[in-house]
Amino acid sequence: MMPDLQQRLRPTDLDFLQRIARAWNLELSAQSFTEALSEMAAGMLDPELFAEIIDALPAEPAKAWNYLLTHQGKDTWSAFSREFGDLRPFGLAKRSREEPDLHPANASEFLWYRGLIGRAFLNLTGTPQEYAFIPDEFLAFSPAPAQAISESLLPRPASEAEKKIPVPADDAVLDDITELLASLRMNRQVLTEEENVPRRAYQAFLLNLLAEKGIITPTHLPNPEQVKEFLSLPRGEALLALFAAWRSSQKINDLRMLPGLSCEGNWQNDPRSPRELLLQIVSTVSSTSWWSIPSLLSQIKTHRPDFQRPAGDYDSWFILEQKSHEYLRGFTNWDKIDGALLRYLLVGPLHWLGVLDLARAERPASPLSFRLSPLGAALLKNEAPQHVRSENGSVTLLNNGTLLLNRDVPRPLRYQIARFCSPVTDEKKPGKYRLTAESLAQASEQGLRPTQLLQILQLAHVKSIPQSISEALDRWEKYGSEILFEPVTLLRLDKPELLPMLQKNPHISRYFGEVLNNKTVILKPGSANALQQSLAELGLLAQVKISKDV
Repeated sequence: MMPDLQQRLRPTDLDFLQRIARAWNLELSAQSFTEALSEMAAGMLDPELFAEIIDALPAEPAKAWNYLLTHQGKDTWSAFSREFGDLRPFGLAKRSREEPDLHPANASEFLWYRGLIGRAFLNLTGTPQEYAFIPDEFLAFSPAPAQAISESLLPRPASEAEKKIPVPADDAVLDDITELLASLRMNRQVLTEEENVPRRAYQAFLLNLLAEKGIITPTHLPNPEQVKEFLSLPRGEALLALFAAWRSSQKINDLRMLPGLSCEGNWQNDPRSPRELLLQIVSTVSSTSWWSIPSLLSQIKTHRPDFQRPAGDYDSWFILEQKSHEYLRGFTNWDKIDGALLRYLLVGPLHWLGVLDLARAERPASPLSFRLSPLGAALLKNEAPQHVRSENGSVTLLNNGTLLLNRDVPRPLRYQIARFCSPVTDEKKPGKYRLTAESLAQASEQGLRPTQLLQILQLAHVKSIPQSISEALDRWEKYGSEILFEPVTLLRLDKPELLPMLQKNPHISRYFGEVLNNKTVILKPGSANALQQSLAELGLLAQVKISKDV
């Protein structure tokens, strides 16, 4: 509830009430403020008179009035005043001299000096913020517009260039999560190198999502029972579970995951507000059309810039831009923080979770438009999507130990194979794995045996298991690793009589590893430069030919 009319008028004075009475064409006979307050409130609550006042509003004040109605009768004062103007400070003498009720500077002053809006600190979200509001009684007289989202927030349709190259949404996130869970179970590194920022952001998002669902612990250890339960869900239900968890989560803080920014300090933000704003807009626009992302960001910046800022505060959050090493404060940095967050949500989580199709002007440029996908239409209704892939794909095992997994391979099978094999990055052939000594060693550390992989492949109805692979797995189970590749640095001597002389010198021999023959020695790792200097002290100049890769 908003403050009522008397609460709105009580902080004023008798002169202020008399000016409102003049605007409403009311006779105010009371001489004291208390009596005038009651008399004024009674007159203003006449439904017919109120309707006349609203119908007579000029265009801009009417726009401001309807704006508040579309926001359930309130909005932060910073957002409202940025759109419709601020109130000039007036004492009694200055007010009498300049008469702002007769000469308002903007729509805000017009409504203010007619008593139609108030301004107060309200604790509506757990944090007191200054709001512009419509008194409760006036709200009861004024039905809110049917449309929840103001048209001022809606983007324009995308241009032909902005939708030139579509990037359809899909449910691939389920397969990516399956492979990620297997990697976590095998203690493999899951975050890519620092320079691959988009992939790193995606992996970080998935880790946070899995932790939110309780599928992994906060330290990224899989919970076996939860993993099994999640992988057994039908694809549509699994996708809905992920979307619902992200949508309602306060722990997954999208702002603190923005690439290029570091959020410092103990300040709090509500990560759900930006998500809900975008989802309301996406639900409002036509799902058959493409919509411009730059236009959407511009509309929100103009008409709802404080969508995540308590009381329009742009100074109390400590956010460091990593590139410039500067703290981003003030509304001038809206694009780098608030705008960047909205873009991240559109082209990141909402696309990764299958809600939005994207399109770009050219490869590999950033997406410029979006459209609600068939998957997203179901998810926004809290329904499990039907437009998901079936899980009846096949596995092909090559005689060199490479496994090719069709995109439709069941997730439990994909998970088991990924525990025995190392994933191979191949954009042309996704779902590619390789059976290696290292992957089998990792599997062995988890108590897995090679014969179990053969059983899994047989249950998966692999067309044929090459004899060479069966033999390799059998030998591994019996003998472990029998062949080792490793880079070494060799010391080659021109004359065999040099070796005994060098071995007798402790300053030289301390760098020796395995002696292969009377003219060749394997050096200890990283010792070549030091050995070269020690040899020079003996009057022996050594030529160095070492590859940068060794």
